[in-house]
Amino acid sequence: VGNLWDKSYGGRSNIKNDTKESLKQKIKNAIQKEAELLYEYHDKGTAIISQNDKKGQKEKEEKNNDSNGLPKGFCHAVQRSFIDYKNMILGTSVNIYEYIGKLQEDIKKIIEKGTPQQKDKTVGGAENVNAWWKEIEGEMWGAVKCGIKTINKKQKKNGTYTGDECGVSPPTGNDEDQFVSWFK
Repeated sequence: VGNLWDKSYGGRSNIKNDTKESLKQKIKNAIQKEAELLYEYHDKGTAIISQNDKKGQKEKEEKNNDSNGLPKGFCHAVQRSFIDYKNMILGTSVNIYEYIGKLQEDIKKIIEKGTPQQKDKTVGGAENVNAWWKEIEGEMWGAVKCGIKTINKKQKKNGTYTGDECGVSPPTGNDEDQFVSWFK
């Protein structure tokens, strides 16, 4: 969760005093950084899915990359990570870490505080959060795509990634349980 949580002093939320706009920017930055870190993790062969030690180096590199040139399993990992962020924002994360629960509460408070009340209409926190996510979802997936483009610059690879290698539009994640998806 990157810059959303400060681990010093036992941990605390770094978003309590944020506005919806500053929260959105922090989440975008965290999602982009996560994409970059997942690339490094998969590119170094640290991920089990990226390992193949029965071949020569050139064959290994070819075997360890998907057809889009990215490390095997990378796109799946960034899609799952994106869905984890989505669930955290929507307050539906099954993650048991205490700080995720605290972040979910803070996100909900920020969104409710920044959402004008409509006359004669009662809107609950979940509806506000869902509406906010729908507004920003494309922009958040854009952060993943930006992370993929940044990888190319950092790695000084020949050829360029467009950012669309892992999908033009965000994964929905609505078709399976979040907990089950962690084991795929």
